[in-house]
Amino acid sequence: MRKPRPSCKTIAEAAGVSRMTVSMALRDHPRVAPQTRERIKRIAEEQGYTPDPNLTELMRYLRKRDVSKEEPVIAILNGQRKPLAELGSSSLLVREGAVERAEHLGFKTEDFWLHEPGMRLQRIVQILQARGIHGLVVLPVGGLDDVFLLPQEDFMGVATCGVAARLGFNQVHPHFYQAMHVGISNLTERGFERIGFCLTDREDIRSNHLYLSYLLWHQKNIPESNRIAPLLLDEIGRNQLVDWVEEERPDVVLSPNSQHYHWLKAAGFDIPNDISFAALAPGLVTDGEIAQVRVGYRKIGATAIDVLKTKLAHEQLGPTDNPAVTLIRGEWNEGSSVRKPRKTVAA
Repeated sequence: MRKPRPSCKTIAEAAGVSRMTVSMALRDHPRVAPQTRERIKRIAEEQGYTPDPNLTELMRYLRKRDVSKEEPVIAILNGQRKPLAELGSSSLLVREGAVERAEHLGFKTEDFWLHEPGMRLQRIVQILQARGIHGLVVLPVGGLDDVFLLPQEDFMGVATCGVAARLGFNQVHPHFYQAMHVGISNLTERGFERIGFCLTDREDIRSNHLYLSYLLWHQKNIPESNRIAPLLLDEIGRNQLVDWVEEERPDVVLSPNSQHYHWLKAAGFDIPNDISFAALAPGLVTDGEIAQVRVGYRKIGATAIDVLKTKLAHEQLGPTDNPAVTLIRGEWNEGSSVRKPRKTVAA
């Protein structure tokens, strides 16, 4: 006759105790006497008992829900010097994706501004700890000055940009190198030879210098006469952009800032006849006017929640020894700001 699979019931029968006592003993619950715990564990080992991971996860969830009937809360942290309403479109889209996904999974979200006037980081940490909020999603930050020191022992966080990786959290952010590859590859396939790229120092830091890394690789593989020095400044104004275009004479401008498109039009350039323009992961949705490499910023926020949910479900709080990085790829979207590919004439 086939022996029954070892379970809390078979252990309870052998030990002469209830199944509840067996369950608590295997979890080292203090309500079970040490001698009884050791006896039950010995019987479990003799029977070859191993816990069912799915059942263990379910019971952990049910016990947590029994303690608190309220929906768990995930904190969304704005680490920039600007309030939420003044953040860029990409950051707001990340937040929208995170909020939508969290609500779908049964979480509440609450916003915290780390540089709110009169609010110190220590106070925010105290609020989070007092309310039992352990899950954090960090919105994209503008630069290294915005990276903050957060005690990690009681929290599990996910950062949504490369700069915030210095927090030691798991990361979900754009695949910067791949996005640059998509942009330049699509432009070269359309016959553009002199591609001009402009970038602020802050945008360069946010991309972990990966935009410029791909540009350097690309320029090493084209004729020297077609290599245009990128416009790289702390801040790029309209006059600086126009002067650079007039001096370098690019066929097309590739930029993370879609405002540059409007500046060039206002300066009298006929786009795309005089010069073409493409936006690189700008965080905006257009009606087909501006060609762009589009990154799913809402997907970044939603994925951050998925990563965080998995960690919280396993109660994995505290620092991450080797943070995981999830990269969201960019896709080329056509627009009238880039001229159509030149047709080749058959010989």
